[in-house]
Amino acid sequence: MSLLRLDGIRVMLGGQQVLDGIDLRVEAGECIGLIGPNGAGKSTLLRAALGLLRCEGASSLHGLPPVERALSAAWLPQQREIAWAVTVETLVRLGRAPHRSRGAWGPADTAAVEAAMTAADVAQFRDRTAHALSGGEQARVLLARALAQETALLLADEPVAALDPAHQIATMQTFARLAEEGRAVVTALHDIALAARWCTRLVLLSAGKVVADGPPQQVLSPERLREVYGVEALVEDRDGLMIVQPLSLATGG
Repeated sequence: MSLLRLDGIRVMLGGQQVLDGIDLRVEAGECIGLIGPNGAGKSTLLRAALGLLRCEGASSLHGLPPVERALSAAWLPQQREIAWAVTVETLVRLGRAPHRSRGAWGPADTAAVEAAMTAADVAQFRDRTAHALSGGEQARVLLARALAQETALLLADEPVAALDPAHQIATMQTFARLAEEGRAVVTALHDIALAARWCTRLVLLSAGKVVADGPPQQVLSPERLREVYGVEALVEDRDGLMIVQPLSLATGG
């Protein structure tokens, strides 16, 4: 079942073409990593898919009323901005706002908020003002807010960038669990080791185009990493786990 369909997405920013005819299908049960060097178009693609940027082409999310779109897809942007001095629990509860159109706050809302705070490891901060937390802790609170929406699709832009290694892994485990439950995650990632370990599928972008799309074992070859990222990398299988470690700049890179 497709949870997101993109057809011919093109985006121009500042007179430059940032995305050049992207087609993408996201199926239930997938954890997709959007990878590629800086400026490849990862963030732009996520924002265009949601209708947050003017673009050519079509997305299955375009044209949906705001509430229906919020019930279909949760959005975790790269910018970790918290606008109000509210408690962590209050902020996470905002993730349930789309569901309030269907009735008053109920047990399902409470359960969703508790589960989201537990998954993001922020329940212990529930009564603290979100502004008082560290950058990484704030990032986890915003993740919890997105999880509390309980949507079939989660779009996340660099969700692990501010996190320590343990919480990076925990976040990717959460995304993998959502996929196993029949939902889908599309996440932009710079850490190709995490992408290789936890994503079921990788979409590699370069200069606004898809240059590879498939399982990590097919996408992350040493030759492709050299060509797209300009790095020499160790790529190997250890007891069924894919290990990817950039080692040095490629010759002339």
